[in-house]
Amino acid sequence: MELTQIRYFLALCRTLNFSRAAQECNVTQPAFSRAIQRLEDELGGALILRERNLTRLTSLGREMRPHFETMLDAAEAARALAAARRQNAPRSLRIGLGPGIPATPITGAVAETLRVLPGTEIHFTEAPSGTLVDSMLADGLDCALLPDDAALPERLNRWPLFTDSAMLICPETHPLARRNQCALPDLEGETLLLGDACGNFGDRLAQMVEMPLRTQRVRATAAQMQELVRAGLGLALLSSRASISAPLAARAFVEPELKRQVLLTAVAGRPLNEAAAGFIRLCRAQGFD
Repeated sequence: MELTQIRYFLALCRTLNFSRAAQECNVTQPAFSRAIQRLEDELGGALILRERNLTRLTSLGREMRPHFETMLDAAEAARALAAARRQNAPRSLRIGLGPGIPATPITGAVAETLRVLPGTEIHFTEAPSGTLVDSMLADGLDCALLPDDAALPERLNRWPLFTDSAMLICPETHPLARRNQCALPDLEGETLLLGDACGNFGDRLAQMVEMPLRTQRVRATAAQMQELVRAGLGLALLSSRASISAPLAARAFVEPELKRQVLLTAVAGRPLNEAAAGFIRLCRAQGFD
């Protein structure tokens, strides 16, 4: 299987017309059709059905399309990063992290960017969603990871990255640390720490349930929230993607289920440097779930 075949197939998916797809790919239609046929032979089934003037994807074609898009994105990201490395110009990658969203899921894409473009300066900014949006629009950030409930202007591209769920953080010596998972009844008699910069899982829980919760609001980052839990001030609900350090325990919070979608966002149509453009392509091509 060759990238050229994949590129031809995706062009055909967009146009549903062999002549236009071949023209878009700058190749003759017979050569284009042969490439699609070879791809179908390798996969062991038809990808396209041609019925008179109607061309449509088969079920196999529909299933393979997102996988091929991911493969092409990854290849183009690698090509762009390699080209940028040859230019050997100073680069930076400025990433915003919304409330309670850890950098852990994207460290692989960051590491690959640095591997191909050594010397790239990496800047992380943690701030409220509105502040990060304003910073992107003012060209202070290349991209940002934001929750799907953030107010996003039409000027921003957005790509779903992963689903984030809540986990309960408690000291290792706490009775709840002996459980595999926790639920709302387990919070009876406990103090739940609430922080706007920690993902607002605790606030969402308080709005969903009828039973009163004993809460304590704090102005703290997710890392500082862990310090407060470690000091015995209460328990906390943080992102399941966050790194939790000893002597703390993290247990899945399953009832009620607290989830959110995390989006990768960037200003639509704005040219990005090679490091930022390659990083975004790598994130889009990467499987996070």
